[in-house]
Amino acid sequence: MSIVRIFDESETESQDDQDASWCMNDVKEYVKTYMVYDLQIKDLQESRREWSADVIKAKNLPKKELTQALSAAKKELDMEVVNDIYENISGICCPE
Repeated sequence: MSIVRIFDESETESQDDQDASWCMNDVKEYVKTYMVYDLQIKDLQESRREWSADVIKAKNLPKKELTQALSAAKKELDMEVVNDIYENISGICCPE
């Protein structure tokens, strides 16, 4: 079985000193640190899912409204503008 090298360190030897500012240890350290962050993010996401399910169940919160509220918050929507728009078009779609 042969070893596949992603980066050929000899490439850096042929370049100017300015261009050859990285080494294989830099790449290894980057990947190692990246993977640590990736695992931490996954753990936090799992904790958030569990917490969310527990709160929704304990408080009997409506999932549809929570989804819409989270969507608006993530998009940083101005709810006054959204409500004004809704009030202006609600008569068009669904006349009372």
